[in-house]
Amino acid sequence: MQHLFWLVEGQIAGRSGPNKDPWDLAQIKASGVDAILSVNHGEECNAQEIADLGLDYLCVPFSSNIPPKEEDLALCTEQVPKALAFIRQCEQQDKTVLIHCRSGKDRTGLIMAYYLMDNGAAPLHAVSQVRAVRDIAFSSEGWDQFAFDVLYALQD
Repeated sequence: MQHLFWLVEGQIAGRSGPNKDPWDLAQIKASGVDAILSVNHGEECNAQEIADLGLDYLCVPFSSNIPPKEEDLALCTEQVPKALAFIRQCEQQDKTVLIHCRSGKDRTGLIMAYYLMDNGAAPLHAVSQVRAVRDIAFSSEGWDQFAFDVLYALQD
């Protein structure tokens, strides 16, 4: 499916959001996705339409600032664990999760890296793994360092 990339094949996918690249929810469901996690503000996501298709949905907004601002660290260290809890809940129910923000690279990459850290990866390795599946991850101004700031803050 166009714009979709897999962090963990058949379990954790990423994609740009419908506010950048329009999507077809029926096609997303047909590709095996059972749940959608918005880590932006869910722009152009219709929660009712998502629910009507039988998909789980949660919106946990991370910072959209480019470059990130000083206060964004506190916001993200609060929000990222909430997003991970949704992913873990979906995993317990054997549901495949699609994570998105606007471009599917910085905020999406951040939760993906944290997911990998929660599975035992060091921050540097987690970021490298995300970049291996999404080479534009953490490419917005300031997001490369910011991702590490958030991941190391969450590691403590």
